[in-house]
Amino acid sequence: MDSTFIARLLGTPPKSSSSVQFLDKIIRRAFPWVRVDSTWRGGGMASIESRMNLFHLLSQVIAYEVQGDVVELGCNSGESSVVMQKIIITMQQNKQFHVFDSFCGVPESGSEDENVYKAGDMSVSETQFRMNFEKTELPVPVIHKGWFDDTLQPNLPDKIAFALIDGDLYDPTLLALNSVYPRLSSGAICYFGIYWDPEGDDCLTKKMTYKSPGVKKACDEFFKEKPENISVLLSGSYTSGYFRKL
Repeated sequence: MDSTFIARLLGTPPKSSSSVQFLDKIIRRAFPWVRVDSTWRGGGMASIESRMNLFHLLSQVIAYEVQGDVVELGCNSGESSVVMQKIIITMQQNKQFHVFDSFCGVPESGSEDENVYKAGDMSVSETQFRMNFEKTELPVPVIHKGWFDDTLQPNLPDKIAFALIDGDLYDPTLLALNSVYPRLSSGAICYFGIYWDPEGDDCLTKKMTYKSPGVKKACDEFFKEKPENISVLLSGSYTSGYFRKL
């Protein structure tokens, strides 16, 4: 698979010009409620760097023949989902791809989330998700619509080779980890769409646009007595993270 698919298919330029970056800054100051990210011109949530992370990690799992299916917990409108489906099909794998989302945005946040989001933020319809697959002429994955506490346990595959967890908040992230971790095969990779470490290296985390403190707190709690460690990955205007199941 040619990795330029990520940029070409979704209309993302390989590099933003200095003039575009300057314009983005002006828009951010004049209209602070508008999301602007010069690394992504298609209006989606995931940056091109995040998609490249997905490309390398998921294709690695498939190349190493890790047993199990592929899951995405928190798919939004499917910008990452189409990349994952393209990788699975291109590498001629028969792995099933399952996505889980409320399609109602995030739920109510708790104190661990520090009021970063309010209920309903990032709401996207299932119709919009399906349209992304129609546009890219890719088969729609198996969709499980609803909140994680209703959909995960009865619908997650018994074995998982790759998981993308994008719960944004403490409770959904901890629930996702408790549900996914026991099903991860040895060598499987779990990727967190947003993983912000406030104690991390300044150049990576201090000035990130998107900060989800609840995700880090949930991971700290879950991995306290686990052998795996989470690595931070730069994803444009935010940071992601991943671990490999031992």
